[in-house]
Amino acid sequence: MKLEDLGAEALKLDESDRAELMHLIMDSLEGADPNDSDEDSLTEAIRRGEELRTGKVEGIPEAEFMDEFRAERERLRAR
Repeated sequence: MKLEDLGAEALKLDESDRAELMHLIMDSLEGADPNDSDEDSLTEAIRRGEELRTGKVEGIPEAEFMDEFRAERERLRAR
C-alpha cells in the first residue's frame, strides 16, 4: 500500500481512532522518549484534572481547543 493511500484511509477514521493510531506510530519511532510511560501520562492527567477542579486553571471549550490545535498544526506544517 502506498503512503498516500494509507494516509487517505487513516483520515477516514473517527477522531479518537486517529489519535490512537498517532500514538501507536509515535511510540514506534526511534528516539521516542524512553522515559515516557502510560503511568507518567496518567499522573499528568490526574494533576491537570485536579488543577481544573480546584480552579487553579480554567478550561476552554473543546471546540476552541480543537481550533487552536488545528491552527498550530497548520502553522508547523507550513515551516
